[in-house]
Amino acid sequence: MTDKTKKAHEKIPSSDLAATVEQMLKMAKGHKEIDEAEAYVSRNTLAMARIETLRHGQRVIGPSPQQVVTMMTAEASVRVVVKGAVGTYSTNYFTADSLRAAVEGALANTRIMSTDPDYRSLAKPVDRKPPTLGHDNDILGGTASDTLIDRAQAALAELRSTEKDIDIAGSVMALANEVSLANTNGIDLGITIDTLTVAALTAERMEGPNNASSGVGWSTSRTLKGLDGTIAAKDALELARLKPERLAVPEGDYSVILGPYSVADVLDNMLHSTIALSSTYYGMCWLPSRPIKVGDRELRTPSVGDRVGNEKVTIIDDPTLEHAMGSRSYDDEGLPTKKATIIEKGIYKGVLNNTYFAYLYGMEPTASGFRYGLRPGRLASSSPDTHPTNLIVKPGDMTFDEMVAESKGPTLVIPRTWYTYPTRYGGRQFSSSNRATSYIVEKGELVSVAPNAFKMSGDMSLLLNGVEGISKETKVGTTWAATSAYIVPWIKTTGFKVEKPREN
Repeated sequence: MTDKTKKAHEKIPSSDLAATVEQMLKMAKGHKEIDEAEAYVSRNTLAMARIETLRHGQRVIGPSPQQVVTMMTAEASVRVVVKGAVGTYSTNYFTADSLRAAVEGALANTRIMSTDPDYRSLAKPVDRKPPTLGHDNDILGGTASDTLIDRAQAALAELRSTEKDIDIAGSVMALANEVSLANTNGIDLGITIDTLTVAALTAERMEGPNNASSGVGWSTSRTLKGLDGTIAAKDALELARLKPERLAVPEGDYSVILGPYSVADVLDNMLHSTIALSSTYYGMCWLPSRPIKVGDRELRTPSVGDRVGNEKVTIIDDPTLEHAMGSRSYDDEGLPTKKATIIEKGIYKGVLNNTYFAYLYGMEPTASGFRYGLRPGRLASSSPDTHPTNLIVKPGDMTFDEMVAESKGPTLVIPRTWYTYPTRYGGRQFSSSNRATSYIVEKGELVSVAPNAFKMSGDMSLLLNGVEGISKETKVGTTWAATSAYIVPWIKTTGFKVEKPREN
């Protein structure tokens, strides 16, 4: 191998993400036909402890973490624009030859792509300071495993030795995202680092069909210090320790008191994508819209100012919270993040966007373009799609007990929903079920109902407009992929129908 060939195959240090980005962008600038270019590198360090009190159907003696994994993944991608045609290419290899091949591959892709009439520009710098957010160096350095095991064991300690009929399963996870990005419009991110931790646990009692019960619990933070597996276990075990009194509830229309994890689940499946400007563009949004002219085309735009809920409902996305799991200093297009109001006192205030749709509509970018995929972390091989960070429902002035006491008609208390899906993609109606032990309110008293005892159908418009009360207390829930956090209260609302209850 000649010295020249050897140099071309030397591996660029993976720790120097910014240098890799600089080299890729320089390679792209060497092609005169390229109008714009962007280089992006992501590295994820994931540590996870799996918790399971059953193994192969048999109870484990002395419950303990069953699997501990630490792994690191890194990807590089380049996006180039030639006369309105956009080409992308990604690689897992950081040799000079691989990076050059990625640039050549992205350029080749522009030759087979049609000109995009809606493309305007890659991200442009904005005059705004990013929020100052810390990170956990132990997660970043890949030394989180011992702490995760301690948190997992603390969670399992909540399972008393006398409760041999209850099983706990779930995971305790720590993740570090390192991102570097630069483009030819003047964006130069250097390196931004985010860390997060999640404990997600499910507890189940499997003593027989009449006594089956289930609960779920979460704890989230940006640091290992803020992670509390004990809280997650307590939340999960609170419901799992019950022996349900009912296997079914009558069919019919109900008011519901949705627990924080139910609220998070409904928002994740019914609002998460809807509040992206792209959903309005594609006509897959149940929130109101109206036609506008963009050049010689007619598009749909959000009907900001319309009422979409009653005055109790305020929802914001806030990536600036110092200790919240979903907080980010920058999005994955290199823009500093900021708070965005979605609904204020029931009035539709705005949506989230990435630069593609913001520039098309002539709107200010909300810095919500993130690259997520099928595994935890930021992925260079994914396109920057629109995602919330910390989606917050403003708390109210009620307690849970007051919500129960004020329940006059048929009312269900649903701590956790499950399999929540729109009945038509982009529509406002959805179906769901009670994954955890629930309650029916009878004469002011809570009567426990078994998990999966009934199916529900709901309507987001009725849910938001029918809100009767919101709790003072909030909790944090997240999806299993941990892309967004939901800081949410208990919500008492109307407009739910129960169908096909389990037979007694």
